[in-house]
Parts: sequence; C-alpha cells; structure tokens
Amino acid sequence: MGGCPGTSQVYGEEILRLATDVWLPYENISNQQAPGFGTEVISQVLKEMKVETETRQFPWARALKDVFEVNRDALYTAFWTEERAYYCYYPDEPLAREKWVFFVRSDDINELSFSSYDELKNKQIGVLRGASVTEDFWKFVKEHRNYEEVETDELNFRKLDRGRIDYVVTSYSNGLMLTKEMGLTAKIKPLAAPVIKEDNLYIIFSKKTVSPEFVERFSTALGTFKKTNFYRGIHEKYFGLAY
Repeated sequence: MGGCPGTSQVYGEEILRLATDVWLPYENISNQQAPGFGTEVISQVLKEMKVETETRQFPWARALKDVFEVNRDALYTAFWTEERAYYCYYPDEPLAREKWVFFVRSDDINELSFSSYDELKNKQIGVLRGASVTEDFWKFVKEHRNYEEVETDELNFRKLDRGRIDYVVTSYSNGLMLTKEMGLTAKIKPLAAPVIKEDNLYIIFSKKTVSPEFVERFSTALGTFKKTNFYRGIHEKYFGLAY
C-alpha cells in the first residue's frame, strides 16, 4: 500500500476512533486519575486541534488488527515496524523514547544474563502478544521455540514470579511500574545491560481513514505541545523527573 489512498480526511469534523491497550506508564484509560502518559498527551493535543475522539481499550494484538482492518482510526503507543508502516502513517514527532530490556527474578540476577541470544537457548521467555521487540529477537525465539506469548505483561510477570518462565521482555518503564503495582519490586529486577532496543514511541494513524495532511498537523501540534509547561507536568507525573 503506497502513496495516498482515497480516504476520508479527519480535520475535526468527524470522531477519531482511537485504540489503546493497558501498558504502563503510557496507557490505561480505565484509571481516570492516571490514564497514561500517552493518553494524556494525545488527548490534550487533539483537544487543542478541536478533534473529537472516542477511545476503546483492547489487548495489543487485537488493537493492531483493528487499525489494520480499518475498525479503528489510530492506535497508541507503538514502536516502528515495517508492517505497521505499511498500514499506518507515523507522525514525524514521537510521543516518547523507550527501551526494551529483560526482567528476571531477583534470585537469578547473578545467574542469568544477556550478552548474546545464545545464552537464552535453554530458557523460557515471556513476551506480550503482538509486541515488536526486534527482528533478531523474533527470529531467535521462533527458531528455538523458547517463548510464550500472553495477552498482558501482568500475566508474564506472574509467571516469572512463580518460576514458570526465566525472562520477561518488555519496556523498561513498563516493567518498573508494573512490578511496583504488583508488589514484586523486590522479587523481580531488570537486567542492567545490554538494552535490546531503544526507539521512539508513536501514535499511528490508519492510511485508509486518516489523511497524511491530518497526520502532519498532529505532528506539528505535538511538537509545539512538548515545549509547554503542561507537557512537562504530564511527563513528571508519570516518570517522576522534570522533562
């Protein structure tokens, strides 16, 4: 799918149908007090653009499928992948930057490591269904069949705590916040190094329902918003540090 398909143009006259998942600290619309960093930033930018929205929460793989199949207009929060870029527009301006790491049980922190994928050959890895991670990661685990996909990171951490898997792969911020909420901070730790991947996070827009002109407008508005005290306050709320 290339070029610009004939699409309806979203400039605020229509309702923009957003899809999201539960992925701390970026998205959790069921928590009205802390709906997520991505949720608050996107909501404010679209409000300033005078765009009406309707947001629904799905498991990540389902949310991706719905945007690809035009059941929803946009999805957050997403890393770049070739498949997603085939179906969706990425704004030039990212929401944030995040890194993928492995988490292990604290009791195993001195026994388990990750300097190369060869170290993981006889280990079981928990991963969120539909997560991008990296091409090298997926090639390795599919070849060795040593991974288990689940619908939520919370389930992966419960399995890790019970010794049913050896590693969980997820974002650094998500892992720290989720283990804290689950009361597992002392029992589960991230491996210090190396980082599997560090990349930008975005809201992505369906090429079939959203115009590239709208995506460009959103990108500009997001860039402007990120220079405000309002944005810095949201960042500090979720990450505990001034932006």
